[in-house]
Amino acid sequence: MKRKILLFSVTAMLVIGLLAVGCAPAPAPTPTPTPTPTPTGEPKVLKAVCFLPVDFASSINAIWFADAVKEYSNGQLIIDIIGNGEVIPTEEQIFAVGKDVVDLIFTSGDDISQADPAGFCMVLTGMPPWEEREKGIWDFYRDVFAKGTNTYWLGNYMAPMWWLLTSNVPAKSPAELKGLKIRCGMTFFGAVEATGAIPVTTPMSDIYTGMERGIMDGFVFPPIGYTQFGWQEVTKYLLGPRILQGQNSCPLINLDVWNSLSKEQQKWLTQPLIDNERKWYDDTEAIWAGSDYGEQAMLDAGMEHIKWSEADSKQFQETWREAVWKYVEEQMDPVNFARFAKLVGHS
Repeated sequence: MKRKILLFSVTAMLVIGLLAVGCAPAPAPTPTPTPTPTPTGEPKVLKAVCFLPVDFASSINAIWFADAVKEYSNGQLIIDIIGNGEVIPTEEQIFAVGKDVVDLIFTSGDDISQADPAGFCMVLTGMPPWEEREKGIWDFYRDVFAKGTNTYWLGNYMAPMWWLLTSNVPAKSPAELKGLKIRCGMTFFGAVEATGAIPVTTPMSDIYTGMERGIMDGFVFPPIGYTQFGWQEVTKYLLGPRILQGQNSCPLINLDVWNSLSKEQQKWLTQPLIDNERKWYDDTEAIWAGSDYGEQAMLDAGMEHIKWSEADSKQFQETWREAVWKYVEEQMDPVNFARFAKLVGHS
């Protein structure tokens, strides 16, 4: 079966993003940014890359952020998104930004973890961005990633996030996952094993052929983009409940570049994430759950949701979360892990 991967021009991608947002419930009004003086010289341009394809539906969040920075700065600070893995391979982006090969990356905790294991912990807060910020978790990330990756944490730009387990095996309970080959990111290896399944690692680009050829029985991935990549053609079932709803994404800027910016320029990069956090949260949730690119789109395209009992779902979620906590503790520096666990309230 021919693999369907939609390749859009930047213009088409922007149209898609706007259509997706149009499907979301009407959000609360966004605070009007403080007026910025009319620019008198050339704008400061920051080169950025995404960890997901630029034409991927969820990359709209990066565009929202870039547009807001341009608005707040009155065009004096520009984020130029030059591409994704075809520019710098995803697994190399965290090292590239640390070395100032690129100024800024839109990335995930799983990919940050290649340079600093603290990236693994991001999936475990279970909090919206404003709660993370108020509890000091943003400050924790800024401290740890500055030391471990030579970057500055700007904040959450894509939340809420959650993951789904899909398969070609109609498992009616967690017990029926035993022995299945499940593709997942490194953060979830221990969790997949805890369910009795076998974790498999493959690039995202190989998911279609892996499912089509039976190399794997299922995979764990956020709901966004299934129909965009045609995965519903080779994946029959959505199994059980959502997994670890929270967030796992961030824009990181090279620390030396950050320190070279004026206080005003730094504020243009951080304030939009705070002012828009609730609006973007609601818009993102609508897209991820919706009928254009999200969970409903998967079901509308013919996938069947096999729901588990309340007891099985609870047991599965608890097993998954505790396995991730165990894995994170094994990978992280003990001092950093203790700090993070205290901030999150994990004992």
